[in-house]
Amino acid sequence: MVVTGSGNAVRLIFGDSGIVLPLQRMQIRPPAARRIQQAHHRRRELDILNPALSTIPLIGRTDILDGLRVWLDCDADISVHAVTGRAGSGKTRLAIALCEAVDGETDVGDWAAGFLSPSDVGPVVEASATRALSWDRNTLLVLDYAAQVHGDLARWLDRLATQELETKLRILLLERDAPPGFGWWHELTAPPLNSAAARLTLFYDADLRPHALPGLEDLEGRRAVMTAAFGAARALHDEAVNEGSVPEVGADRHFDGRLAEAQFANPLALVMAGVIAREKGPSEALALRRLEMARHLARRELARLKRLAGEGQAAAIVHLTAFNGLAGGLELKGLNAALADELAAAGLSGDAGSLGPLMQQELPPLQSGEGGGSVGRLGSIQPDLIGEGVIVEALSGAPAIEAGAADVVARAYAVGAYRAAEVLMRLLQDYAYALEDQSATDEEKATARRLMDMLAHVAGQTGNPEALEPLAFALPERTTILREAALDLTSNLAQAFRQAFRNSHNPGDAARAAMWLNNLAFRLSDLGRREDALGAAQEAAGLYRELAAARPDAFTPALAGALNNLAGVLSALGRREDALDAAEEAAGLYRDLAAARPDAFTPDLAMSLNNLASFLSALGRREDALGAAEEAAGLYRDLAAARPDAFTPNLAASLNTLANQLSALGRREAALDAAEEAVGLRRVLAAARPDAFTPNLAASLNNVASFLSALGRREAALDAAEEAVGLRRDLAAARPDAFTPNLAASLNNLANQLSDLGRREDALGAAEEAAGLYRDLAAARPDAFTPDLAMSLNNLASFLLALGRREAALAAAEEAVGLRRDLAAARPDAFTPALAASLSNLAGFLSDLGRREAALDAAQEAAGLFRELAAARPDAFTPDLSVNLCMLSDVRRASSDIVGAREAIAEAIGLLMPLFLDAPQAFIQWMAMHLQRYLELSQELDIEPDMELIGPAVAVFQELQQRENGDDDER
Repeated sequence: MVVTGSGNAVRLIFGDSGIVLPLQRMQIRPPAARRIQQAHHRRRELDILNPALSTIPLIGRTDILDGLRVWLDCDADISVHAVTGRAGSGKTRLAIALCEAVDGETDVGDWAAGFLSPSDVGPVVEASATRALSWDRNTLLVLDYAAQVHGDLARWLDRLATQELETKLRILLLERDAPPGFGWWHELTAPPLNSAAARLTLFYDADLRPHALPGLEDLEGRRAVMTAAFGAARALHDEAVNEGSVPEVGADRHFDGRLAEAQFANPLALVMAGVIAREKGPSEALALRRLEMARHLARRELARLKRLAGEGQAAAIVHLTAFNGLAGGLELKGLNAALADELAAAGLSGDAGSLGPLMQQELPPLQSGEGGGSVGRLGSIQPDLIGEGVIVEALSGAPAIEAGAADVVARAYAVGAYRAAEVLMRLLQDYAYALEDQSATDEEKATARRLMDMLAHVAGQTGNPEALEPLAFALPERTTILREAALDLTSNLAQAFRQAFRNSHNPGDAARAAMWLNNLAFRLSDLGRREDALGAAQEAAGLYRELAAARPDAFTPALAGALNNLAGVLSALGRREDALDAAEEAAGLYRDLAAARPDAFTPDLAMSLNNLASFLSALGRREDALGAAEEAAGLYRDLAAARPDAFTPNLAASLNTLANQLSALGRREAALDAAEEAVGLRRVLAAARPDAFTPNLAASLNNVASFLSALGRREAALDAAEEAVGLRRDLAAARPDAFTPNLAASLNNLANQLSDLGRREDALGAAEEAAGLYRDLAAARPDAFTPDLAMSLNNLASFLLALGRREAALAAAEEAVGLRRDLAAARPDAFTPALAASLSNLAGFLSDLGRREAALDAAQEAAGLFRELAAARPDAFTPDLSVNLCMLSDVRRASSDIVGAREAIAEAIGLLMPLFLDAPQAFIQWMAMHLQRYLELSQELDIEPDMELIGPAVAVFQELQQRENGDDDER
């Protein structure tokens, strides 16, 4: 490999192969005094926002940059890493800084570092098919928009995996999102064929997770970014930089408050505000919403382009600029003809012969390879958010323009395929979010609805499933705005490839059908359509089973993954035995795979064991659940010891599961130890990467609060619960669609901790807020959130009763029963246990209000339901039946039926006794309560207690007391 050129014009020449690989060394910028101000280098405001052209330094990312330097210096000869983050999070600027760190001089140094255009990946793949490229110098290749070329990239990595280099080759992938279950990242890191598995050894993160770029949380870092952008804008217009400067800390409290808002954790938002501040002033700039800023700058850029094109071609240049952006860059070859065709299709007049050169001047073509056959394309307006704003502005306004917008998008998709799909999804993620943003303006919501209609139009017009796949691959894994569209797309693809397999019996079609069916199950579950999800998950598992039978090496991992997914769907439907069967089979398959290839499959085995523990616990098999959880935690502990960056998050998750299983067996101190270790790990992770791990920290704090409370450490429990609510409140403020359900759950937990400390009014306030949040969620998505609303109403009723508000408590309890009765009628396996619990709760409220007959009816109905459940699943539901019989005993006692009350509590003791004798610590509180009631009722009736019934439990309590006394004597 020979490196030629200097500055930004660097080429890697691979011997006599004819391959020339150009690198865009964006880190090289000549001094301002020597910058050539040619026509195509006119200074523009958008240059300040473009990380490839801006002079704003990297601010507040030192720790992440240091981590990437560690990656560069690691021992591997070839290593692949990925960084993800939303638009404007600073991915490209970070990569430029990394290139600067190793190749920052005008002439190439020890490293050749720069950006590789996606259009150049294909030629590299074709060339490497017949010869191994010689990498004679340490090389860092940055590939932005990696999803666009994931297929070519996968083939290239397969070939690189067979090479051994004397130098270091690093490939850094940049993309907004990298869903693990499907799409470009899944295709790259979960190859279905064993022959492609070698590429996985190239990835730096053994857990195959990209580095999610966090927001800029430091307020002084935010102020520094805005100040730098404000100064650059003033310098661009030859104005004094120090005039009207950004306020210092504390000089303007209103400004400081705005700066602390969640939207300004995004560096691009800060730069946009700095640029706009030159015109409007710093405070007025910060008052704008992020999308308002983007569209404001987009309008200014379009006005500039219209001036360049001339009045007669103003409409044409606006339209063509948007069309080029939607297509992901039009090919230079035949550009004028393509522009003329689009103008004709849009019914616009314009001279393509003059507009083509103007667009090449203002949208400089992406650099492409020489001699490799790669295709040159027009660039697009950068940053993406402003380019998207240009599209929105160009397709908005006059009724005729808005009416034809969907057809424009469809034509661009036909031209751009994968590139256009990525552009469209980025556009929707940024501008359609307004549909679920309560603070969005009416104009933003109207724009969002138009964009969603455009997506539906494109999907409806694309009949070929292979042509539709780019759009589906571009979907983010978790999405609320696009959930219905994601379901439609995934469903169409699953049906298309299912039919293709039926027609062809081709294993390739079967594998694609199985993949899309697995994804369909995920999408359906996300919308609460669990029965439909089950059908899709079962069909996916069935197809993978057939494929694995024919080619076990290639498809057994996919079968195990599909079975894990199936287990989750079955569990959500209350089919716990079937869920356990699927989970056990998945764990068995992963155990065999890990035995043969421990490096590749031990993480999957640990994950499946962690899941298995939950399914075993749901069936009352607590000891087995603990065994699975302990094995999972042990495996993750070993993995994390070897690769802490990759596996510490998994270790923390497995410790949470372990804590739950220990608690279920009454081992509360050990449960707390595990939960506190999880909190400690996640606190360190969240400090380093808040965006990625703060949600996990909040979940662990929620758990540890419960375990502290169980040990009577109520103040500490309250502290943990309050911290969890604080974290989730901030998360929900920034991303309400993703984190409002978690906030509601934490508020319910907080209410419990407040109540335990006697702060009943505060407890009620938290419970009311939780119920209100769940009510809003259930109104929007009843299938997904009605169960949570019913649960929160059950809790709310208890807190209302504690404050003497009996009628309000009864109303909440009755609403919970009504909701759960409807749920159980539709899905008895899943919701009959919850209905029985609500009825038992309702019985207590009715009894307190003196409505004895209604209370008795509710208690007896609950007992009947629990009897049926316990008959079918004794390990899982006998404890619940025993607790319900205790409630029935109390209701009968309140009705002066002392004999009936004693009979009910005696039955409760008899049912609980075998479980108590087997695991005393797990059931000691309930057995103590049962015995107390039984002895009181026997005394009221002047009847001797039945020692044959209670004797074994009394003996256990005596033994425990003697043991405690002995411990006291030793102390």
